[in-house]
Formats: sequence, C-alpha cells, structure tokens
Amino acid sequence: MAKRYADDYETVITTDDKGNEKKIAVYRGEYFKVALDYEGMLQFKRKCLLLLAVTIALHLSGGFVNNPGMNQFYTGLPYVIAFFPLLYLAMASWRLPQETRNYQRDEIGLSFGRMKISSYVLMILLGMGVLGEITFLLLFSGGEQPLLEFLYLGLAILTATAVYLLITLQRQISILPVADNNKNHMS
Repeated sequence: MAKRYADDYETVITTDDKGNEKKIAVYRGEYFKVALDYEGMLQFKRKCLLLLAVTIALHLSGGFVNNPGMNQFYTGLPYVIAFFPLLYLAMASWRLPQETRNYQRDEIGLSFGRMKISSYVLMILLGMGVLGEITFLLLFSGGEQPLLEFLYLGLAILTATAVYLLITLQRQISILPVADNNKNHMS
C-alpha cells in the first residue's frame, strides 16, 4: 500500500486456532461512489480503452514517420517522454471498475485519479511536441520534406485530439464521498 493511503488503514493482529498471530490491514478510511450505474460504468471503461488504443496507435504511427523535425530535441524529447504518462494512463484505464459499489480511496486514486493526472501530463507533452514541430517548420526546415513534417504534425494533432476527448469524457464523471455508515452497499 502506498504511503499516501497508509492513514486509511489500521493494522489489526488476529490469532488463529493454532495460536499464530497474523497482521491484517483493515480499511478505516472514507468510501466513495461513482455517479454511474452498471451499464454506464461499462460504457465509460469501453470508451476510455478505445480512446487509449487510438491514442497509442496514433502516437506510435507518428514515431514511424522519418521526418527531420523528429531529430530535434524540442520535438523528439516530448515524444519520447510522452510514453511515461501513456503507460500510466493505460494502467489506470485497465483498473477502472466495472461494478457499482462503494470504493476505497486507493481504488479511486489508482484508477480515476491516476487517469486524470496522466491525461493532463500527456496533453501537455503532446502540446509541447506539436509546438516543437511547428517551430521546426517555421524556423529551421528550409523546405526539406514538408510532406513528412506535415504528416507527423497531423498525427501529433490527432493524438492530442484523442487525449482531449479522453479528458472531456473524464470530466463527465463525478465521484462523491459516501456519507452513511453502511459502507459495503451502494447507497
């Protein structure tokens, strides 16, 4: 368990039939609910995974374009670094819940929270890559292979558009704290 969520757990020592002591972490923190029904949760996860697949395909396709602008650090570096938030976005998308129940803080943080942060970081890096490519086209290209430069720029803009759609989709989800004492059942 991450240190961030350590205060939500209490260590309880139990003794079994043979007298062996066992430490168990019991969740004592706040519970949350996602304001979607079962079908809405499934649709949300499917849409997120589809947009993730489109984002990965477009981002990888942009890397296969052999354009001179990609050899510049201000274009290539954001492209390469963008794989890190893309990986975290994939991990968060796979962890999205498929059931309607009350969730612990770490379940929400490792799925919806990680997805939100990764999406924003990915969008910033993609924007930096697009600005780097535009800078290269305007100042340093000298007219060399403009078709490949525009192909990469188009793929980068489409990738950023897919991430923007993912961010827009996430904004529609509201996560609310559960107020009652019956934590295990959906209220």
